Amino acid sequence: MTAFTIGFRTSLQAAALAALCGTLMLHASYVRAGASNIDEHAAHRAAASSALQIAKAEYEVPDVTLEDEHGRPIKLRQILASDQALVVNFIFTSCATVCPVMTATLLQLQRELKDAYPAPRYISVSIDPDYDSATILNDYAKRFHADWTFLSGERESVLAVLRAFDAWRGGKSNHVPLTLLRRPGETQWTRVEGLTSARRLAELWRDGAG
Repeated sequence: MTAFTIGFRTSLQAAALAALCGTLMLHASYVRAGASNIDEHAAHRAAASSALQIAKAEYEVPDVTLEDEHGRPIKLRQILASDQALVVNFIFTSCATVCPVMTATLLQLQRELKDAYPAPRYISVSIDPDYDSATILNDYAKRFHADWTFLSGERESVLAVLRAFDAWRGGKSNHVPLTLLRRPGETQWTRVEGLTSARRLAELWRDGAG
């Protein structure tokens, strides 16, 4: 073993030890600071780092009326229980972690599927109805140059939707990155749980794999 190899391994061990010490010190600082300083997006980051889960699923769409980003009433069952092509995700506008990534991914997916016929309709459902009014959703859509439908509504109606699509984890800080794809004429959805690329979503859309 050369002196270079020994020195390199020693450097790696020192770096690992420093990282471990830093992690322990950070954890200790959280404990001292108390619950008020706990990272409310920790669950987001954990979900983002988890393995991608892809499955086929059928859902019973609740008969509720939501409101789009222009304040117009939308009967959800007329859209999501129809046979039209759909891409649906779940976000909230004050999210600073996975939601902007998911919105950017949908923008790219639109470009990936620009030649798809029929083109899917894109819908983002807010999981934070207490804050995400039509005006706020409209501002969010403009900020990202997103030209699809954003939905919110009365809390109980939104919760009914989230539970129906197994997208509710007890609160917005436990938000799971979830995208649902359904090709025209199909009854099953392709459920994609976790963060992935627009290219991968486009592949799933084209081949219908689940």
